[in-house]
Amino acid sequence: MCEKKIANLNRHEANGKARKRGTYSLFPAPCSLLPVTCYLVLATCYLFPVSAVSAQEKPRQDIFTASFGEAVGYGYNGLAYGGGLVIGAGTGGALGLRILYAQDNESISFLEVNVLARLYVFGRDAFSGPFVQLNAGPVIYMDFNPDRSGYGNISAGLSAGWRFITGKRFFIEPALRIGYPYLAGGSVAVGFR
Repeated sequence: MCEKKIANLNRHEANGKARKRGTYSLFPAPCSLLPVTCYLVLATCYLFPVSAVSAQEKPRQDIFTASFGEAVGYGYNGLAYGGGLVIGAGTGGALGLRILYAQDNESISFLEVNVLARLYVFGRDAFSGPFVQLNAGPVIYMDFNPDRSGYGNISAGLSAGWRFITGKRFFIEPALRIGYPYLAGGSVAVGFR
């Protein structure tokens, strides 16, 4: 439908019958509102699902553990790459511990131990879907040169990610984070709940 309108407009312009400035309609064509309307309907259905759980049932506590790989901006000349472990508990939100060991291209290692506070976007009974997470704790720099090893710093940041449930108990969790002293990072976790 949109293609026909565009073709007609191009044909009118070629014949010299183009609209004059200021005579366009105030409202967009109906075909341009279709993607926005579809998005709003799907987002509403996803944000406000109809639950089949009775009011007497209590949701169980979600306890999870995951291992992850991450690329993070700790390196002096670029990214540091590493992996770690996450342990947490909570439904609708979670509290836990996140440990990362990473190394850059110059043989400098980083050990980050963070306490995490997570909030799932879809409500207090959620344990999957999008989340925002606050990370805070120490980071220790280790170098093979003993003169530069053992220095530490405060590490704090904000993460955003999505937990995809695979099967009954497993999940995959991509996330991006920004903070200090690193600039940004990205990780993928695979875990069990």
